[in-house]
Amino acid sequence: PLHGLAKAEAVRALAEREGLDLSQCWAYSDSANDIPMLSAVGNPVAVNPDPTLRAHARDNDWRIRDFSRREQVKRIALPALSAATGLAAGLAVGYAVARTRRK
Repeated sequence: PLHGLAKAEAVRALAEREGLDLSQCWAYSDSANDIPMLSAVGNPVAVNPDPTLRAHARDNDWRIRDFSRREQVKRIALPALSAATGLAAGLAVGYAVARTRRK
């Protein structure tokens, strides 16, 4: 499992491998455990953050999004989750195809 610094390192490795400019990337989290990952991108967003992440986000002028009702979270999070899942699946397929072609 990826936590803390390991998650940030994985994000950096993926960005390097895919040629992504992390200063143009976005990351979202609700946990202070993800501060290293959020710090690695140009557009960090704290979503319904725990108290430690909220304070860190405020201190660093990061966007903070609070959703007080479950329906609001569903309306925004479900499409984002679907998009992220599709992207992850596409990257996995692309990686598998590339590995097959290299052999």
